Amino acid sequence: MGSGKTRANPNNRPTVRHPSHDHPLRIFKFQEGDEIICSGCELELIGQAYKCTKSECNYFLHKSCFDLPGKTLHKSHPNHPLTLVHSPPYGKSTFTCHACGEHGSGFTYHCSMCQYNVHVGCAFVSEIVEREDHEHPLTLLYNTPCKGREDGVTFICDVCEEDMHENLWVYYCKECDYGTHVHSCSANEYNGPRKGEEEGETSSAALEMKSVMDAKMEMAMMQAQLDAIDAAGSYVGSWEPRRRYYW
Repeated sequence: MGSGKTRANPNNRPTVRHPSHDHPLRIFKFQEGDEIICSGCELELIGQAYKCTKSECNYFLHKSCFDLPGKTLHKSHPNHPLTLVHSPPYGKSTFTCHACGEHGSGFTYHCSMCQYNVHVGCAFVSEIVEREDHEHPLTLLYNTPCKGREDGVTFICDVCEEDMHENLWVYYCKECDYGTHVHSCSANEYNGPRKGEEEGETSSAALEMKSVMDAKMEMAMMQAQLDAIDAAGSYVGSWEPRRRYYW
């Protein structure tokens, strides 16, 4: 004999709207092991999120991306406010982030006057970070220390040893003249073979774990930054974030 209880119909759960998508969204419970990409920041989906109510539509959005402010005044671009746009500007399929130099196809903070774009993940990175592989805190600079030099010297990332364009953001220690890319260089990056590996081999499990951890830490940091903005009732560029570990 039945207990008289009825199972909740997921279709009866409340829905929300977001200007980035034509269909209603519903709270989505992320399951460990899911490999889903957020349609906003294009990072792996973790934590609180929304999903399109249409079963055939694979649109997912972190709650932190759902709650992003529509405009922000950012220290990297002090002359004009940046506006959140939900797809690459000017009808293109991708944009280039002026912070990290990587391409994107999701949300971006955009200045139409200057054609300036910043990934939503880059816009909220901490101004000071600490790395396990360097003894001093690193400060965020909105261009490399070599910008404007007339002798042709370019800045080289001290982790991956790649040349960096002078306009890219960099985490930098002035005392040691040590700097790294904003995102792409892990504190534990090592280009040589690890113990038990032959030259040229890569541990796929290790790379997968690194990717997951990078995404989790970045989204947790973004949510903390947004919470602080809500508490202060102000724009991004008007407050100093607390020191935190980024990697």
